[in-house]
Amino acid sequence: MRQITLKWFFGAMLIVVLIIACAGTKLPHTWVDEAYRGKPVSNILVIGVTYKEKEKVRRSFEDKFVIQLKAAGVEAISSGDAISIPKDLELEKDEVLKAVNKFNNDAVIITHLVGKEEKESYTRPVRLSGGQYGYHGRAHGYIPNTGYSRTDTIVRLVTNLYDVKTEKLIWSGQSETLDMDDMIKVVIKDLQKNNLLPKK
Repeated sequence: MRQITLKWFFGAMLIVVLIIACAGTKLPHTWVDEAYRGKPVSNILVIGVTYKEKEKVRRSFEDKFVIQLKAAGVEAISSGDAISIPKDLELEKDEVLKAVNKFNNDAVIITHLVGKEEKESYTRPVRLSGGQYGYHGRAHGYIPNTGYSRTDTIVRLVTNLYDVKTEKLIWSGQSETLDMDDMIKVVIKDLQKNNLLPKK
């Protein structure tokens, strides 16, 4: 009986974890140029736009994006590796063009912050049953759980994908996320759905 209870409990916890993971990123607004749908790009320059004091965050974000793009079968390089970034972090168009020519990029993807907000949530206490006398015990006690509150920072980002030759916007999406890795994954999935990236 206790084994069944434990299996049910761990199964329920797994479902909760999966729900939380799926809820980590939303992509409520997207746009795609129909003329480019079905014409996947193959080599992307990744640019993260941020404030001077967040330079390490930008580099980390770009590197993660590059890793996930390569895992999806796309060549990619970060602006941190392709361009000598000025101290004021203001990238000039000429520098970007030099980089895409040097690394044969056919697309540039740019992500920038548009807003963020703090959200508090409270998880109610749950009562977990546990056998007091081992496997054969009939009496069950309750393990108290006091519950907890947490504050999450929801970040809103805009990501734009541009064609290098025409400099036209191919795809744009606004995301709301708690986790950058998850946000990148959701963006790549939508690009694949629109046949703008190769499907593995």
